[in-house]
Amino acid sequence: MTSEPVLVEKEDGVALVQLNRPDAGNACNAELATALIDLWKVLAKDDDVHVVVLIGAGTRHFCTGADVKRASQSDNAGFDHWPDIPEDFFKPVICAVNGVVAGGGWHFMWQADFAIASENASFLEPHVSIGWVPLREMLGMAVRVPQGPIRRMAYMGTAERMDADRALTLGIVTEVVPAAELRDHAMKIAKTIAKQAPLAVRLQKEAFQRAFDLRYAWRELYDHMHEKRIRVDWESEDGREGPRAFAEKRAPVWKGR
Repeated sequence: MTSEPVLVEKEDGVALVQLNRPDAGNACNAELATALIDLWKVLAKDDDVHVVVLIGAGTRHFCTGADVKRASQSDNAGFDHWPDIPEDFFKPVICAVNGVVAGGGWHFMWQADFAIASENASFLEPHVSIGWVPLREMLGMAVRVPQGPIRRMAYMGTAERMDADRALTLGIVTEVVPAAELRDHAMKIAKTIAKQAPLAVRLQKEAFQRAFDLRYAWRELYDHMHEKRIRVDWESEDGREGPRAFAEKRAPVWKGR
């Protein structure tokens, strides 16, 4: 398999974008972040692409967030910006969840239009278990699905994992399919959307974005809380202890400061 951090295939108006770090849980490092940030710009301008399907390489992980082992060695995750789906990217994005979603992987879940999952998919939110704050991940999901289960997941850390059937019940995913069928099923849905009138689809997506994307609707709160999160994640003693403990495979010693 190629060592490129992000792979792209185009077919019938659909770009299949694959996060390609399977040995690292498709976690985000500097190379993947840079590649994906650049790719969103390219896809936005590509008139031959009407829909994007986002999937992880392999069968075990969709995306496990930032590379925590890398973060344990520095004052940040090794890159300046998470490779968000841009708020003004008005082409539909479908997440094809082929394994574990954790941490920053939730960014794609709340920023995409919808997600489908394989039967082996699972979902957890580990931030508080390493002393970090799942601010945007959980706020974004709380706009999309019932708050109670999202709040519980945010507080429970690695102690709780949700399976694909539970995610379907809550509306986190729209359907669950056999693992061997996930890619083809996602592409079939995407190609159907790609056959619709592209200007109408894009305008409809823009309406959804401006109405419900927290980056539009909650700008003041979003910016205020994001600044506080940075102080907890990267400047607090607990925020440094968590990644170190993870890398050293030991229980963290929290100090509450």
